[in-house]
Amino acid sequence: MSDSENPSASADHLLLARLQASREELLDLGLRNPLLNLRPSPARGLTVVGEESGEVYELLVRQSKALGFLAAPEARKPNSITAEGAAGEAEASAAAAPFEGEVGPLAGSSEAGRQAPEADYRLQTAELPARLETRLLNTYYAARTSLEEQGVNILYLALGQLTWFESDASPEPRQAPLLLVPVLLERGTAAERFRLRYTGADVEGNLSLQARLRAGFGVRLPLPEPDDELRLAEYFGAVAAAVAGLARWRVQPDAIALGFFSFGKLLLYRDLDPARWPAAAPLLGHPAIQALLGPDTGFRDAPPSLDDTTFLDTDSSAHALHQVLDADSSQLLALLAVHEGRNLIIQGPPGTGKSQTIANLLAECIGAGKKVLFVAEKMAALEVVKRRLDHLGLGAACLELHSHKANKKALHDELQQTLALGKPAAAVQVEDQLSQLPRYRAALNAYARAVNAPLGRSRRTAQQVVGELLKLGEERGATELPRLPFTGLAEWTDADAAHTEALAARVQATLQKIGVPRQLLFWGSELTVLLPAALNVVATRLHEAAEAVAALQAAAEALAHSLGLAAATDRAAAEALLPAARHAQLAPDLAGAAVTDPAWLTQSSFLIEVLAAGAAYAELRGRYAATVLPAAWNLELLPERAAFLAYGDKWWKALHGDYRQARKRLQSLWHGLLPAEPTVVVQTIDALHESARHARTLATAELLLSRLFGPRWQGERSAWSALTKTQRYLTLTHQRLARHELPTELLPYLASASSPTAVAAALAALETALARHRTAVQAVVEALQLNEARRFGPDGRLQFQPFAAQLATLQRWAAELPALRLVVEWNNVAAAVAQEQLPELLTLAEKWEPAAKLLTAAVRQTWLEFLLQQAYAEHPALRQFERASHEETAARFRRADADSLYFHRVRALQQHFSQLPTSHGASGQMLLLKNEFAKKTRHLPLRKLMQQAGRAIQAIKPVFMMSPLSVAGYLPPGAVDFDLVVFDEASQVKPVDALGAIARGRQLVVVGDSKQLPPTAFFDSLTGSGEDADEDNVTADIQSILELCKARQMPERMLRWHYRSRHQSLIVASNHLSYDDQLIIFPSPGGQEQLGLVYHHLPDTYYERGTTRTNPLEAAAVAEAVLRHARTTPQLTLGVVAFSTAQRQAIQEALEMLRRRHPDTEAFFNRHPHEPFFVKNLENVQGDERDVILISVGYGRTRDGYLAMNFGPLGQQGGARRLNVLITRARQRCEVFTNLTADDLDLSRVRDQNPQTGGVAAFQVFLRYAQRGVLRHGADPSRAAESPFEQAVHRALTARGYLVHPQIGSQGFFIDLAVEDPARPGHYALGIECDGAMYHSARSARDRDRLRQQVLKSVGWRLHRIWSPDWLRDPTGETERAVQAIEQACRLAALDESEGPEAGPRPEAAAPAGIEREVVPAEPLPLAEPYQRAQLPAAIRERELHQHPMARLATWVAQVVAVESPVHLDEVTRRLALASGATQVGSRIRASVQAAVRLASNLRHVRPEGEFLWSPGMSAQKVLLRDRSALPAASRKLGFVAAEELGRAVLTVVQHSFGLERAALVLAVARLLGFPRPGPEARQQIDGVVQALIDAGPLQEVAGMVQLAG
Repeated sequence: MSDSENPSASADHLLLARLQASREELLDLGLRNPLLNLRPSPARGLTVVGEESGEVYELLVRQSKALGFLAAPEARKPNSITAEGAAGEAEASAAAAPFEGEVGPLAGSSEAGRQAPEADYRLQTAELPARLETRLLNTYYAARTSLEEQGVNILYLALGQLTWFESDASPEPRQAPLLLVPVLLERGTAAERFRLRYTGADVEGNLSLQARLRAGFGVRLPLPEPDDELRLAEYFGAVAAAVAGLARWRVQPDAIALGFFSFGKLLLYRDLDPARWPAAAPLLGHPAIQALLGPDTGFRDAPPSLDDTTFLDTDSSAHALHQVLDADSSQLLALLAVHEGRNLIIQGPPGTGKSQTIANLLAECIGAGKKVLFVAEKMAALEVVKRRLDHLGLGAACLELHSHKANKKALHDELQQTLALGKPAAAVQVEDQLSQLPRYRAALNAYARAVNAPLGRSRRTAQQVVGELLKLGEERGATELPRLPFTGLAEWTDADAAHTEALAARVQATLQKIGVPRQLLFWGSELTVLLPAALNVVATRLHEAAEAVAALQAAAEALAHSLGLAAATDRAAAEALLPAARHAQLAPDLAGAAVTDPAWLTQSSFLIEVLAAGAAYAELRGRYAATVLPAAWNLELLPERAAFLAYGDKWWKALHGDYRQARKRLQSLWHGLLPAEPTVVVQTIDALHESARHARTLATAELLLSRLFGPRWQGERSAWSALTKTQRYLTLTHQRLARHELPTELLPYLASASSPTAVAAALAALETALARHRTAVQAVVEALQLNEARRFGPDGRLQFQPFAAQLATLQRWAAELPALRLVVEWNNVAAAVAQEQLPELLTLAEKWEPAAKLLTAAVRQTWLEFLLQQAYAEHPALRQFERASHEETAARFRRADADSLYFHRVRALQQHFSQLPTSHGASGQMLLLKNEFAKKTRHLPLRKLMQQAGRAIQAIKPVFMMSPLSVAGYLPPGAVDFDLVVFDEASQVKPVDALGAIARGRQLVVVGDSKQLPPTAFFDSLTGSGEDADEDNVTADIQSILELCKARQMPERMLRWHYRSRHQSLIVASNHLSYDDQLIIFPSPGGQEQLGLVYHHLPDTYYERGTTRTNPLEAAAVAEAVLRHARTTPQLTLGVVAFSTAQRQAIQEALEMLRRRHPDTEAFFNRHPHEPFFVKNLENVQGDERDVILISVGYGRTRDGYLAMNFGPLGQQGGARRLNVLITRARQRCEVFTNLTADDLDLSRVRDQNPQTGGVAAFQVFLRYAQRGVLRHGADPSRAAESPFEQAVHRALTARGYLVHPQIGSQGFFIDLAVEDPARPGHYALGIECDGAMYHSARSARDRDRLRQQVLKSVGWRLHRIWSPDWLRDPTGETERAVQAIEQACRLAALDESEGPEAGPRPEAAAPAGIEREVVPAEPLPLAEPYQRAQLPAAIRERELHQHPMARLATWVAQVVAVESPVHLDEVTRRLALASGATQVGSRIRASVQAAVRLASNLRHVRPEGEFLWSPGMSAQKVLLRDRSALPAASRKLGFVAAEELGRAVLTVVQHSFGLERAALVLAVARLLGFPRPGPEARQQIDGVVQALIDAGPLQEVAGMVQLAG
């Protein structure tokens, strides 16, 4: 099947092709390589003459002598040195007196020389003194820079050379060095001579020559064995023998040269050979290699689960990390992304804590038991992380294998020291304190969240509300604002509130024009449109209404007069006349009646009864007058009535005497015959009795009726109908009077017996006037659209107002009719408000006089107070806030959070200690290490040591710190692997250089900055390498591994907090130009006297274009500045950076001369070993930082004023990145020396005018900022206060006379308020932080309450915190507290000033508390404990074993198992038998013990598993390893060892030996368990356990070595 038909095969083929293309980039077998064609450099290196290689090797390597140099004694020949250069060389020659002397062989080359007490150990050269000094100086600086930048020493003393030819016909011989001794050039001061010293690293053969001879000539060049017994003569002889068959080729054993050589690329080339990698871990099968070189899209890691908006305290597992150094939120996000197992790019702009983050990352891996490969080309990058970890006590877990650190002795010492460490003591007290940390953190977060959380549906926070309320209080003054009872406040948003305020503002504006609405003349009118015609109609209606009111008033007066009533004052009174008049019209003849007598009302019922009795009496007398005689009306006829009722219907009634007697008497009273019907008789009798009763009733009422009716009362002969009519009328009258339906004044009128018709006319007139009045007034109401309830109250109407008021109102309306327009205006505004359903706004506006000025304020206060009440209701942290307790909580949090770093250090160290291998009973790789430690000489080379004991070394040192070259040189593929590979300064690492390191790890983290320099070719120029890239090489057109990972879609995180610069001017330009203002920069409180960016304009200097390509006067000025710094501020570290190599050289030469003139300054140049003084060009300054940086532009105007606009590397592609590196190196001060101004630069003459990418355009922006402090023309750096609360504080402090600036800082971080020191203009005495948005923006409590404050204090701020709840409760008291803080800060600033300007070095972090370790035992603890045998009680010997009760036997079985579990059943039986005194174990004993075992098992005292008995609670994981060497022979059988214990022993041996051959493993396991000479059966048993573990997965067998899986 072809590749096209098999996508997998095609992808593999493409991957291999791309890898091969990348490897070809490394292969340098051309003649530019000094390892193949050594040619003297015009400026660096030396040729040694007149010396023997063997003697030099003896002194330099074996005796470790430092060798000097001897100059040629001949007179100097004239050469083409410039006049200025001649003067400098003359001075250098005078200073180089130590190089003069007699020409002769190296002291020590003879026996006499070795014994000379003051031997002259100097190498003879052919150089004159001045020239020798210059070459050595150039070599010294180049070597030091190479070591610092690449972490590899490429300075070698080449001993012996091979003269070879490219072909038989080639006329030109080539010289190739044979033996390379790694050396260092060193000197004490500028006045001292240079000395050469062996570094201690392995002496190398020429690998490049070996490869070239093998490839081109088939010659196998021998390489020297890296041991202490190397004999040069023998080696050179072997080389001569190897090339003996080639004509003209010869070995020059005493050819000696000092120069730069590098075969690191060849090591990398070999390292990337897939054939060299183990089959179990193929290079091309590595996921990261496939992602970087494969045809797919690259890395497929998901983006980190957390982003910049995550609140880390609650939404992440940050608390579980082993943070040993402070980490801000951006660093934590990076650490958490790595913790999730992702491959990751960490973008680390300058000064953002890359090394700090890496140190935390390495500590996390140490604490998690992971193995890490930390890679950086630059030695400083590795060393700064190592120093940090050493500072923390974690350096013991790190192994440096780079530069001069990679030598065997140092490695052995490091490993032994680490193995000798005691166990770290637990941090018990700190752990107790940390238990409170979550509570402290939660309390602080609760307040920060409460004071800055949006309230309800609003976007406002409590802090903003407080500020707005404070401002509102100032605006309203002493006026108390009412609270409007808006019904829907809980549903309001800020937009609703703003809309309501806008309506209120409209209403308020109207009120200012019209006044209080209720006081308007036409108040109540609801007209919204008033046209002229309508105004005329209103005028007519008003006139008509006024006439109607007058007419009504007159008619009412007339009627009232007629009735004798009071005059009516309003319509209601007029209408009240109508019932009286109408009632009077209905009156009967009342002559003689007592009209006013109240008895008409009080005795009404009795009167009705009496009058009814009278009427009935009259009716009965009239009906029976013709029937009975008059005498009958007063008789009692009850007996007669009873007789007629009893016997009247009987047929024999006539026979009864009573009946007859009754009939007789009744007949005497009848006019005619007594009726026959008894019922008629009885009815008549009843009528007589009824009439008598009525007569008695009349008799009782005689006096009352006579009084009430007067002469009209005639007793039984009265006119009952007339009397009844009179009674009814007067009773009704009095009832209506009682009900106030009639006026009491009406009674006199009725008593006067006036004619009812007398009021008829007046009544009719009033009724007519009332109707007219109603119509006319209603017409006015309708014309005005008058809301009578609003005008006159809920029960009032215009027509019912008093007549006088009606007339006055109507007349005033008519007179001031234009005022109606004011109401119309109000009505339109009110209609708009009503349409928005805000009646509360109108209610207040209509009646509250201050509404014309404060209505909007009242609305805002109502809304804000509602929000504040809601805040206090929702957030207990606000209700419970009290400054003193909150600040105490914050202080305790800061202490506990800082203590957590110590706690995590202890955790990490304990984890490291727990995995340290023991040397007791060592086998495998640990045994090899022990042997190496014991050796005095002939140690294994580092690469072989790593090959054979790499895993053991990793257990001791889980963190390897290496350069890409040292990885390829010291770590054979497959020897070790890593859980994590971390690259630092990854933008400086070529992709091909990184591949080998990447392939050794399971996870990749690339740390760097894509806005900084790509890999430089500076060092290729030292070694003559550098070839054009193959077009198939995917890594050749991508400059760095960082860019390759970025291009291949690796997830990214960016570090954002900038720590380096103690003044913001040192980073602001870079932040703006390169990082889109994304960095969080902390401002400085002071001016730029000692800190910040300084611009030195040197108009009198000139650039020598076309000749030296330097600015010598500028170089001299820089050199003078260096010496001035050395004298005045030697405690500050210093670096000098030039734009070009030529300018750097000029500065070095000028400085060398000054240093020799001023030896008193030499102490400075050796004062800072970790950050030594340097002079570099911008190509190799990345990764360096110093307190002070001096920048020499060099380029500029020539002597005649011409500016070429050529700025060297700055004008090339990536120039902006170069500038970014250059201008971000300083911590305290950066000084720029140039004869240019920003206006001198004409960007129209450069290709790239974008300052984001173009170096010259960016340089113009930087230069402008250095000159003027602004990044853009017309930029205003000032900012307004961020919140209303800050504005309130600002106003309060300004009112006290202080100059307060809001929002001091730059993009990313601002101090809320800064108070300027009156005594020091431009300096801030105090920074004031509030609890607003900047406070809340922190992603964790640590950021907010500790780190920010810590960083600000470190750059010189004094801080004061103001809490908004406190200020709201007591603004005066809080203002006073702030004033006291300001005054105190000013006093302290004055005290600092009196003590002199601050010029000290940057404040170093306080040394962390040391970690105590337990005392290391004299002997290492054994891996297996001595076997413990159970002690049985003496009672067991009292009788034979089988005679003991079974329960007792079961107890003894359990006792044996409890001590010796797991134990074989036969061993338990033998143990019991021997304890009982038995000499043999018979069948009865076995049966008894077996029965006892069954009983013990049933009682859950033991757990049988096969032939072994276990304690019930013991699992296979808890099995102890036991040494049985002291047991009796009968008990020392491998068959008595449980398979679980054997398995544990196998795993333990493999773990501590880090892999060993199977046979050796079997023997080591047997010895561990106490079987020093295992037989074949025992070996087979152990081997079976090993195989079972391999099959189950815990172990794996690779190339005959048994190792732990994974």
